[in-house]
Amino acid sequence: MTMPRNAGSYSRRALLRSGVGAGLALGAYRLGAGRAVAQDDIPREPSSATVDGTIQVLQKQDFHPDHNAFVRAEIEAYCEMNGWDVEVSEVGGQTAGEVAQRLVAGVQAGNAPDLYFDNIQVRLFQDLGIFQDVTDLVAEAEEAYGETTPAMRNAAYFNDAWWGVPWFTRIDGWWARRDMFSEAGIDPDTLTKLDDRREAALEVSDPDNTVFGWGISVNRSTDARALVQQVLFHFGSTLQDESGELVTFDSPESREALEWIKETYSSDTYAPMLPTGWNSWTDTSNNEAFLAGILAMTQNAGTMYAKAQLDDVPFADEIVYMPNPLRRSDDQPVDQLGGVLLHVIEGTKNQEAVHDIVRHLLTEPVQQRIWEISLAYAVPAYRNGWSNEIITSSENSMRAESATWDNNEFTGLRWPGPHSVAVDAVGGSFDQVDMVAEVLQGRSVDEVVTDYHNRWVSIWQDYGLPGE
Repeated sequence: MTMPRNAGSYSRRALLRSGVGAGLALGAYRLGAGRAVAQDDIPREPSSATVDGTIQVLQKQDFHPDHNAFVRAEIEAYCEMNGWDVEVSEVGGQTAGEVAQRLVAGVQAGNAPDLYFDNIQVRLFQDLGIFQDVTDLVAEAEEAYGETTPAMRNAAYFNDAWWGVPWFTRIDGWWARRDMFSEAGIDPDTLTKLDDRREAALEVSDPDNTVFGWGISVNRSTDARALVQQVLFHFGSTLQDESGELVTFDSPESREALEWIKETYSSDTYAPMLPTGWNSWTDTSNNEAFLAGILAMTQNAGTMYAKAQLDDVPFADEIVYMPNPLRRSDDQPVDQLGGVLLHVIEGTKNQEAVHDIVRHLLTEPVQQRIWEISLAYAVPAYRNGWSNEIITSSENSMRAESATWDNNEFTGLRWPGPHSVAVDAVGGSFDQVDMVAEVLQGRSVDEVVTDYHNRWVSIWQDYGLPGE
């Protein structure tokens, strides 16, 4: 296991602050309330691999119980067909840091899970020696299904190797009720800047009738972290320079972004658009409020929309996906849709069998079933899938095509510099959300920006970089 010089204590603290994060007929089956059984119409190619003991799979849980249940059932069915014992456990409410510590302990003790899937900071995990090189599996997948997306390569290809197999892209961004905005004469597609969205959210809000335009919290959660990052990106704030050696957060752009957030969440002007209890929301709260019909707009993964479709929510067809707001200075996009990767854990005794499970989960019948269940949440991670009718017939899926394939310049939190474990240490923590909390509690923006800049400089230095 390779650790950065003098970084063990801090990186472990950073990890412990990290976040992880019923009813429409589909094909030959029907799902509901998070229950699913293996489907006979999905072909399963027998494996010649033998298994030592029980295959252990660690599963990411999404806000979509039917999605979770299908994935679990299909893994179990494939293993059962091959005569393998399998145990699928859930990440549940664990943070990414807690998952990483669990996997590190398992690798060191020789009893780690064999397979793990999630959308996490790959470099941060790999720095702890958790994931195996899966370059051959990715090459095989690209040969069969076409090239994978820029974001997948950005996330998991480094040191001349792949450390996760791209599985599906996650649509993540903003979601609006077209009907609510149309009643106010507003076309959601015209809301390309943050100020546009905030003013439109205020205009459609009607607190007396429990309608709130801005269904986004900055309470400590992964959704809040995404919102804070998007505001910082929008104003042109950067975490590092082009070399990746210097932290650049202490800037006028960062201050302007935090002042904007402060105004949004603490001024009387925008109070009418904020739903009751927004400051205590968890990651599922905005999903639940949106599906209950009280929000006009929120930022979230597409699980919320997919569940609305599957559950026949009355206004499901009025929900429209909007990419993240364009950067204020130059109207450039600041989103690049990533996704879920399949990670083979270092030290597995069942590598051949695990590789065959990965191959099976990538087969077109399994992929297509996931795209159906998780409509406009799970979309292809490989080029060929984007011509499939399930994708092309979904307006919201196709709206995400540009953010998936065309936004090659912007690379997320690392932009404009290279990827590093230091970047992932910040991205996987709740530092940015905690920073906003301090501002809303009364600390000056100047002080907070300076303090967190210095905090992140120390992370850079922990990983052998100058930082300043």
